[in-house]
Amino acid sequence: MLNKPRKLLSVLCTICCVSGVVWGMPAGRDQARAVNQLVNANSELVKAANQYKATVAALIPHYEDNLKTAIDMLEKRKELFKKGFVSKVDIDAAAQAVKDAQAQLEQARAQLTESDHLIAEANAELVKPALPSRNGRYTTKASVMRYSGAGAWAISQASKVEGFFAAEFGRSLPVSAFGQSATHNHLGFDHHNSIDVAVHPDSKEGKALIDYLRGNGIPFLAFRSAIPGVATGAHIHIGYPSHRMG
Repeated sequence: MLNKPRKLLSVLCTICCVSGVVWGMPAGRDQARAVNQLVNANSELVKAANQYKATVAALIPHYEDNLKTAIDMLEKRKELFKKGFVSKVDIDAAAQAVKDAQAQLEQARAQLTESDHLIAEANAELVKPALPSRNGRYTTKASVMRYSGAGAWAISQASKVEGFFAAEFGRSLPVSAFGQSATHNHLGFDHHNSIDVAVHPDSKEGKALIDYLRGNGIPFLAFRSAIPGVATGAHIHIGYPSHRMG
């Protein structure tokens, strides 16, 4: 839907290279320098993601108008069909136009949500980039909780998490992004081995999910907001931090 800015490509390449150094280098002056570079790169990513979000948000009123127009057209054709002025083919075409307009609007809204979640992750890395841990380190702050996990994680394990949630709450896990989405592709964000779940970590469901993840050694980042004081962006990211390009 949108063209990828050239500047963003260079920013993401920097994140890829620098994050590889951070995760592969022993603690010391070199790693500290690499962490600072990663923070700067993530700062640029936040700016780019906010620009992308603003562009998508500007399109939503247009998509809403398209949907309203399509619905009105469908209702008019239904009336004309009753009078014998149009055929069933015309009704079907109008109904398909409504479905297409609805899908376009829902996709844009999903891209806004995914952008908020991406911004939340990048903002968390601006404060303190997550480093690997073999002992399942857990930290919590005002806006984000981190758990590095106690074993290997793969998105193929998602069915276990979904099964727990369904058994516990009687409904499907509210996944907002499963693996790599169009938004992640557009921004060059590596999310192929991660899941975003649209629950607030302080809710009953969020707390139960966090307890389950920790109890099973599954890494996660839980965000109370994209930016402190802002409600958007609250979600639980299951998997390792996904700011690195692969």
